[in-house]
Amino acid sequence: MSLVYQLLEPSDDKSAIAFALRSRQLLFPELYTAKIPKDIEHFAQYYMQSEQGCFIVVKDHDQIIGTVAYRAYDDRFDLDIPAKAVEVVKLFVLPEYRRQGIATKLCQMLFRHAQQRNILHLYLHTHPFLPAAEFFWQLQGFNTVHREQISTYDTIHMFKQLAFEHQ
Repeated sequence: MSLVYQLLEPSDDKSAIAFALRSRQLLFPELYTAKIPKDIEHFAQYYMQSEQGCFIVVKDHDQIIGTVAYRAYDDRFDLDIPAKAVEVVKLFVLPEYRRQGIATKLCQMLFRHAQQRNILHLYLHTHPFLPAAEFFWQLQGFNTVHREQISTYDTIHMFKQLAFEHQ
C-alpha cells in the first residue's frame, strides 16, 4: 500500500466531489436524494479559494481513499463559537482502509494546516449513530460542548482550540 497525503490539487476536485457525495450516501442514505449541499455545489469557493477553507485527501495509487476538510463556520447552530472558527467536515475513510491510523494522520495534517493559517478554533458536529465518532474526536483533542436532539439526527457538538505555533 502506497498512501499519499496531500492538500487537494485543482486537478482532483471532481474526484474529491464524487468521493464526498459517495461518502455522504454511505453515511446518510436517506439524504442521498436530497438537494446537494451548498459546500459541494460551490466546492472551489468553500475549500480552495477561501482563506478559511482546506481539503485534504489521502490516495492509494492515485485513487482517493480518505478525506478531511474545514470551512468557515457558518453559525447554523445556536452555539457560542468564536468568530473566525472553522468547521471540520468530510472526514471519511473507505471501510477497507479503516483501523490503520489514516483518519488520525488526516486530522494531524488538517490541524497543522489550520495553525499555519492562524486558525485557532475548530468546531465540528457528529452523531451518536456513527460508531466511535465521539471517542475518535475526543482522542483528537475535541471536547463535547453540547448535545441536542433535532428533527433529523441527535447531534453532538464539539470544539477544539489550537495553540499558537512558535516561530
